[in-house]
Parts: sequence; C-alpha cells; structure tokens
Amino acid sequence: MTSKRKELIHPMTLYVGTKTFVIVQKSLKKEDLYGCVEMHKSLITVDSNLCIQDYKSTLLHEIFHVGFELFGLGHDDDIPTMGNEFITTVSSNMVMILAGLNPELFQYIFSNDK
Repeated sequence: MTSKRKELIHPMTLYVGTKTFVIVQKSLKKEDLYGCVEMHKSLITVDSNLCIQDYKSTLLHEIFHVGFELFGLGHDDDIPTMGNEFITTVSSNMVMILAGLNPELFQYIFSNDK
C-alpha cells in the first residue's frame, strides 16, 4: 500500500548493485517499530504515519542496515571490535556508493523539509 501523502513521494526502490530493494510505506502497528528490513525479501518497510523528519530518518536508518549487511556488518555477533576510523570509513564509503546508485532517493532524504 503506497502512501498518498505528497511529502512521502520518492523513488520506491533502493539499488545496491547486486539487487534492488523495494520500499513499502504502510502503517506499522507494533510499538517502537518505525521501519524494518527483510533482507531475504529485499524489502524495506517504513511507517507512513511518521512525521516527515522521522520518516526520512527511519528510511535512512533502514538503508544503513542494508548497507552494513553488504559490507559484512549485518549481525551484531559478526561485528569485530571497531574503532572510530573504521566505522567512519565504512559508513562514508557506503553512503557515497548508495547515493551514487540512487541519487534521486538520497536527494529526497537530504532535501529541506520546508
């Protein structure tokens, strides 16, 4: 179900180079669940009832889950002890790659909400 709210109109896919994740907007009933990723389904879901700032933040949060999975950092138990420089390098490289592959989606996320 796609949201009819004008401020939530954006590309509904995230291309990661090896596959494409579909982005779904729907009301999520579970408390404290603003969004989720189902890696095996290539599916990102974000609660369409959030205010625009929380919606964009949640969408970016879920995209980071996808990116960290791609960089081998998807499961807490698999993550080695990391320093600030490593986390910063992985995060900045991930954003640059995903933003380059999905310019319209990242333009939406970082656009001014006024």
